[in-house]
Amino acid sequence: MKRLFIPILTLLFALACTPDNGGENNGNNNNNGNGGYKPTGKITVKGLVYGGGNEKLAGVVISDGLLCVQTDETGYYEIDSDLSRTKFITASIPSGYSAPTDANGLPIFYHKVTDEERKKGLVQHTFEFLPITNNPERYTLIVGADPQPRASTAGFDNIAYHSLDMCEDFYRDMREKAATISGRNVYGMMLGDLVHENMSLFDNYIAGLKTLGFPMFNILGNHDNDPTAANDTEGRRKYEEKLGPTYYSFNIGKQHYVVLDNLIMKKRASDNTLREYDQGLTDEIWQWLQNDLAYIDRSTTIMVAAHSPMFMGDNMSERSKHAQGHRSDYANLFSKFNKVHAWAGHSHVTFNYVYPESSNLKNLEVHTVARSTGELWTNEYTANGTPRGYTVVEVDGDDISWYFKPTIYQRNGFTGRTSPQPEYKYRDYDFDDSGVAKMRKDGSTLTEAYQMKVYKPGEYHKTFKDKVEDKAADKNYIYVNVFLWDDKWEKPKYNGTTMTKVGYKDAYCLTDYEMKYHYYSYGYKLAGGSDYGPTDNDVHTIFRAYEPKSSGSGTVTVVDRFGNKYEQSVAW
Repeated sequence: MKRLFIPILTLLFALACTPDNGGENNGNNNNNGNGGYKPTGKITVKGLVYGGGNEKLAGVVISDGLLCVQTDETGYYEIDSDLSRTKFITASIPSGYSAPTDANGLPIFYHKVTDEERKKGLVQHTFEFLPITNNPERYTLIVGADPQPRASTAGFDNIAYHSLDMCEDFYRDMREKAATISGRNVYGMMLGDLVHENMSLFDNYIAGLKTLGFPMFNILGNHDNDPTAANDTEGRRKYEEKLGPTYYSFNIGKQHYVVLDNLIMKKRASDNTLREYDQGLTDEIWQWLQNDLAYIDRSTTIMVAAHSPMFMGDNMSERSKHAQGHRSDYANLFSKFNKVHAWAGHSHVTFNYVYPESSNLKNLEVHTVARSTGELWTNEYTANGTPRGYTVVEVDGDDISWYFKPTIYQRNGFTGRTSPQPEYKYRDYDFDDSGVAKMRKDGSTLTEAYQMKVYKPGEYHKTFKDKVEDKAADKNYIYVNVFLWDDKWEKPKYNGTTMTKVGYKDAYCLTDYEMKYHYYSYGYKLAGGSDYGPTDNDVHTIFRAYEPKSSGSGTVTVVDRFGNKYEQSVAW
């Protein structure tokens, strides 16, 4: 039901615009001293926020993409916004409420400013949110990255499997996973590269989201920018048209979520297309981030999501060397909060990192999610050693846990140009006639119990260099790749003996190597002209244990940081 907008003339606007966080005593004002909006007298944006029925919501943060204000006790807000540059008015979904969804299941927490409103010099918009009837602090978040489909006729989509097929399998798996979850709300977060420079495929992506049954919060990736556009602003226009703002915030339970656009697109000199980028935040996004977080208590857990990793990379290099745009600024800001989880995709690798107590970012953890639809270009079953899949995050109040969920479907068979296709010697499952992954050991369906890959003696080499040089494999050791391992897990054990971590410069993913070497041997090249060959990708999750017997069996077990125990048997 549409509501009649009624201005509230008695508003004490200063209260609506000042962060209610205890003021300077808790250090929660912005670095530049204007944590709230200071009105100039010309109000161009105003409205009301309701929480179901006639409930008026106070304290909801409203933004024009730069300035942030809070609604007063009557649910009213107003902003002196420069409408010539304002694209969206967003509401940071308040805890205990959900956003309504459109016909495609996309959460609607924003209003797109129209040309008519710009001409009038006034935007009047009412936001309505829906009260969550079950426990709002108990929920599941499904996190995927880089589905990155291309048209099936694209030159680099014909090597092995079609990316659109893998996307359909990905959506199906998420949908069915969500359907098994009861007693808690389900949300999604997709970490960018939703398409691969083909703007027409946004509709395909949105059609997939429509089937999920839960709202998906989206992040802009570099490949989501139109390569024919003139600049960064124009490049993201199609994304904005289809999916809304590229940076925003929302609240679920006790967590505050911040979505950032951290890639500043620019022209590539070789062909004048919008494919190069700088990493970091623009001045505008940095200012907005300060304004948004000024309203958040420092005890709150922050979930920040961007396409490109914002902090430690899998090569153990801080992003400060690559991301010049306000990196030290935003790192300092996030360091002031009790706990921060930084989510990203882009790198097509799995990498989890916990900053040590000696770091000024000791409150922060890095979660880099591998490409959910498999190895780039071939769309094979693994991305840097992690099978096709995604991360499932379970939240109960302040407790946050997660695990890897492999995608169990491969609906269409091999469509590539090599004969034969890869042997898949190191895969622990095969796809049956209906396209469902079945474990080779017993025929059971692949499940989230599969959190690691064990290599028998004589399969894995001591170093990546040994493998490349075709030296003899390490016949005296059992190796394991524990997909989401980080320093807060226990080290895996082989037959009860703690395994030794392999240095990331020596480690590699044998499953990934097998496929890349196969296609390399057939002469496939990447778009840049380099060989599609095996690479050393700084793998941080490989362990080994001494096993000198020429034949035998054993069990690898690992306990994650949340107390869950996983095991996998091996025989040779």
